[in-house]
Amino acid sequence: MRNHTKDLLTLLISLFVLGGCTNPSGIGLDVDPGDEISGNLTTLTLEGATILDDSTRSSSFNQTAFGWFNDPVIGKTAIDLALAIGKPSSVPRIRPDAEIDSVILVLPYGIDEYFGDTINPTFPLQVRQLKEAYTDGNYSTKQWAVEEEVIGAKTLSRFAYKKSDSVRVTKYIDDKDSVVRDVPQLRMSLSAGFFKELLSNTVDSATLSTEAGFNSHVKGLYLSVDESAMSGIGGIVTFQGLSGTTGIELTYRQPNGKEGDDAGMDTIRTFLPTAVSTQDAYGSGTTYRRLTSSIRRTYTADVQTQLENPEGSFDKLYIQAPAGLRTRLRIPAIDELKGRNIAVNKAELVVYVDEEAEGAEWDMQAPRLTLYREDIAGQRQPVPDGDSRTSGGNFIGDARSFWDRYTGDWGRFGGALDGTRRRYVFHLTSYIQDILLGKINSSDFYIAPATPSERSIPYYPVLNTGSRAILENGEMVDTKIKLNIYYTQVED
Repeated sequence: MRNHTKDLLTLLISLFVLGGCTNPSGIGLDVDPGDEISGNLTTLTLEGATILDDSTRSSSFNQTAFGWFNDPVIGKTAIDLALAIGKPSSVPRIRPDAEIDSVILVLPYGIDEYFGDTINPTFPLQVRQLKEAYTDGNYSTKQWAVEEEVIGAKTLSRFAYKKSDSVRVTKYIDDKDSVVRDVPQLRMSLSAGFFKELLSNTVDSATLSTEAGFNSHVKGLYLSVDESAMSGIGGIVTFQGLSGTTGIELTYRQPNGKEGDDAGMDTIRTFLPTAVSTQDAYGSGTTYRRLTSSIRRTYTADVQTQLENPEGSFDKLYIQAPAGLRTRLRIPAIDELKGRNIAVNKAELVVYVDEEAEGAEWDMQAPRLTLYREDIAGQRQPVPDGDSRTSGGNFIGDARSFWDRYTGDWGRFGGALDGTRRRYVFHLTSYIQDILLGKINSSDFYIAPATPSERSIPYYPVLNTGSRAILENGEMVDTKIKLNIYYTQVED
């Protein structure tokens, strides 16, 4: 009898609590009953507009974007790649009688990162020499001066970027050639004649003896997609700088200078790393193994309309990486909840994908989005729920469980694409509570793409992904962006 009484009491309490799920403010939209939890509930609508993202530096990331993508909805994006020809420990001096066997540019792909056409892509790639010496730390908007002569070309039917696309390459190990398996990488043959002249023994040895002199002489390389030979809409991939792998493999033979029976050919293998060295204020050398993305864009009329009217509110919203477009969202009715002694139990932002903008043959939507705000000085800051910053080995923000290495989940903050319901959900409980308490003065915040491979929650423009998404914020209640706030009214 005691157990039956307990069960009946539990049922009555549950019915009482669920009966409290109301919308007492009368603000916003009705909510899907499947999303309800106990307590009071109000759902607020949001205003949104597409604005430009800021430029950023490739040196801030462990991989950077490259490619050509003619997005039918957003517009055309061309991302070239500038890279250094680093000084090796022993600079090769190639004589006129030398025979160059191979010059191979090696660029390891980023971590499973590609966005674009996977059915019928064709990528005609070209390599040229820079007219200016490569320097690290440039912004992605920099347009590099480049020579006209093409010193390397290759047409790809696809970028072999997946982990399963590892390659077998020949490496000289323990005084012999050995075939080994290596990470997925782009390998392009470059002009033997160009490098024979570039590293000729007639070049002043003093010029090549220092990092600065060597860099000034060789300048660097520039990888691009030949737009005139493109077919299809293309796509965007990422490359990374890996010590000992990213760079130029040079192999040549030249007479050993001996006579008679001792005469022969010496085989010389040299690796020119994609690296430059700098001196800090204390005279210590710092080496950067970096690649620099250089981006050009042309937007469609619909996107351009929003960019010219940043204070408006629009039915379709566009976000684009790398460092392209972001969406600013506003909560116009949030002030009506201030001063009411509300304790926020849960706040979730629900953002829906625009289904009509989907491509039929490939997935158009970013697998992950990020969300952040700006302070009163216009500086980017993470929202409290998505603050994954650390100090030493300790977290200083709320997002302590933001990454699960076993599931690839960003924890309680959210941002991953729900492929079934075609939406993104962010958990913003602390952020909304701080707005209601006046700890955060502005209710404007921003969403943008983020790479799934990054374990932190970025609040800065990114170059390590090429994804984009088109979001719905029209009149349809089921797909309009909404902020669900579950709360308890605290008595005075």
